Amino acid sequence: MTATPEPRDFQSEVLERLDRLEQKLDTDIQRLDERTDKWEERFLQLSKDNLAISRTVIIAAATVVIFGSLLDKAEILVEGATRLFGK
Repeated sequence: MTATPEPRDFQSEVLERLDRLEQKLDTDIQRLDERTDKWEERFLQLSKDNLAISRTVIIAAATVVIFGSLLDKAEILVEGATRLFGK
């Protein structure tokens, strides 16, 4: 015959298992929080890098537009400068 465990033994075993599960859960939650913090840092750094790249591209594009329009008028500007400063 199989012996049935005493109710107190069964209860203490269940409580011990619950304690171990709670400890494991706390450990897993802590690891998850740490990983989340690392990913937040990576995301923020990536956002900063993307912002810097975007600024560089915008500045380069604006420079091309401005100097492109000036080059179209370069002949007029040179002629005006020579008239202003003399031949």
